[in-house]
Amino acid sequence: MPTATTEEQQEIIALMRELLNESYTHLRVNRVLIEEDLEQGSTSVSCEVTDEASSEKFVIAGKGSGAIDAFFQGMVERFATEYPSLRTIRFSAFTVQARLDTKKDYSGADAEGEVTLEITNSEGKAFRFLHASRSIIGSGIITTLLGMEYFINSERAFVSMYYAIKDAKERNRPDLVQRYTNRVARLVQNTSYSEVIGKLRKELV
Repeated sequence: MPTATTEEQQEIIALMRELLNESYTHLRVNRVLIEEDLEQGSTSVSCEVTDEASSEKFVIAGKGSGAIDAFFQGMVERFATEYPSLRTIRFSAFTVQARLDTKKDYSGADAEGEVTLEITNSEGKAFRFLHASRSIIGSGIITTLLGMEYFINSERAFVSMYYAIKDAKERNRPDLVQRYTNRVARLVQNTSYSEVIGKLRKELV
């Protein structure tokens, strides 16, 4: 299974920021409320999230098998109608590693935990996201948020380039068509299939 390098992901993020400019989706988790039913093995999560571009605050709520799954389900429920490619991604690896060199207390129980999440898109390409803090659950949620944010912006950037190519063709600007097509070629490997993107890809051929 091919895995995107850190450099490749950073280059794509830079491209998406360039294409989307001030509308680039950047989400920040402010606070998290978690309720776990250990007997039933289910978890409910409610997260207050801020959209940095608009300063809008909203709540992501979900249920699942653990806090990360509950948050992921809540994100899909909140955004997949607008960004259907989110329904085609899946977790392929999830690890937690203690950074014991960061401990302050003798026991080391307060050491930072580094959470690494690997998400695979519909093309079978994997992308890694990580975050470290003294809260494993907090880092897990933030790492999941980073992954979802990446694919939201991937889809948005792909769609924006589709319409840019369409406009350039209508204005008979082959120079712009070539420029935008090259950008789409870079984006297409870093997003995930959906009905919307599949349709747009066919129209671009």
